[in-house]
Amino acid sequence: MASVKKPRFTYNRLNRRLDVLVRGKLWLQVILALLAGIGVGLILGPDLDFVPRDQAAVIGDWLGLPGNLFLALVRMVIIPLAASSIILGIAGTGGGEALRTVGRKLLTFVLLTTVSATMIGISLARFIRPGRGLEQTYPSAPSLKPENLQLAEPQVSPLEGITRELPDMITGLIPQNIAASLLEQDMLAIVMFSLFVGIATVTADKKELTRPLVALAEAMLEVSMTVIRTAMRFAPLAVFGLIAETTATNGLSTLRDLATYCGIVLSGLACLLALYLVIVTVLGRMNPVRFIRAVVPVQLLAFSTSSSAAVMPLTMKTAIDKLKTPASLAGAVVPLASTVNMAGTALYQSVAIMFLADISGTPLSPGDLALVMVTLTGASIGAPAAPGASIAILATTATSFGVPLTGLPLVMGVDRILDMARTLVNVTGDLVLCRIVTPKGQRTNETPEPEEAPVPAQNVSADSPA
Repeated sequence: MASVKKPRFTYNRLNRRLDVLVRGKLWLQVILALLAGIGVGLILGPDLDFVPRDQAAVIGDWLGLPGNLFLALVRMVIIPLAASSIILGIAGTGGGEALRTVGRKLLTFVLLTTVSATMIGISLARFIRPGRGLEQTYPSAPSLKPENLQLAEPQVSPLEGITRELPDMITGLIPQNIAASLLEQDMLAIVMFSLFVGIATVTADKKELTRPLVALAEAMLEVSMTVIRTAMRFAPLAVFGLIAETTATNGLSTLRDLATYCGIVLSGLACLLALYLVIVTVLGRMNPVRFIRAVVPVQLLAFSTSSSAAVMPLTMKTAIDKLKTPASLAGAVVPLASTVNMAGTALYQSVAIMFLADISGTPLSPGDLALVMVTLTGASIGAPAAPGASIAILATTATSFGVPLTGLPLVMGVDRILDMARTLVNVTGDLVLCRIVTPKGQRTNETPEPEEAPVPAQNVSADSPA
């Protein structure tokens, strides 16, 4: 039987098309747009009060339009991009022991870092108690009074609830109706479906029959990356608009009022970021300073968009070009990590639950805290990689432990700002994962880089500028 040729992975060609943006110092443009957006937002915001609030709201909506269009354009192709990347990535590895090794490393990394994140968040919040006395700070806010909120009382204990729901949760990982998952934009279901398709592609007996599917995935990737390349040209304008809108709406007064709570979340995220740097130094064998320099552009874009899915193409490019991850491996790992690696989100939610418990005066025993840690670890895996998605998970988890949602309006007031910070940390974790799952001998900085190999004539003509 003739040997089956592995699919020609198209990331090298597609990434070269993004080089113009990088050489044009996209990171510098994003920083300048970020600072300009903060300045404009402060002028329109409630702190200086130069503009009436109703007019500021209208101006903020129009300022946020480029950013919202940018996010909509990226989200439009995120599903085909993620699905085609995973299928091509698995097909490129050829399956076998290499694929199993990557899967074990990925699962171990996600579980350990997510558990560590929840432990950091609960420990900091338990020690500092961010919600103490805050109910006296807002005595007249009717939205914070328990009688004005319809609270769902837990029907069973958290442990019993987890025990009952766990079998259904495991079964629910397998998408039974992929069409419904596509309509609902259920990224976890789409990722699982793509994983099964990719594995079936490399394990099928008649691999020649799967070649059209691989070719279709390559075409989907080509189209998706073309759309992404167009959207990335407007990234600085999108960053300016999103930051200006956020600052104009919230101002800085909200941060002052909730400085302790925000400080705990940001401190915990800084600890988690330090943990990632230790991991990339010890397991990834990469200087942490060089790592930070390599990932700063992705971090800035993730911070401004609050969506790890929106920066997925740039994350892939950075993993391939700067962290020396093989293109096929990055194509499989990054979409999966963007969906399940949410340690920053788990840390934020653990602090928020302690904050809500302090405001309402609800005691949480050490056993409750352990169950909170387990629950948030599971809930954060597969959380939608989109702005504000964690609020629903937070409310559901808090209610299941009998914590009233009296302080939820305060949490929502600063959620956008903290969402930006935890997205930055989540994306950093994705890039650390790309580095450590790459076998040492396959890192392209330790072997001749494939980009330096002679390029066939037809590929050169295809990539040449018009």
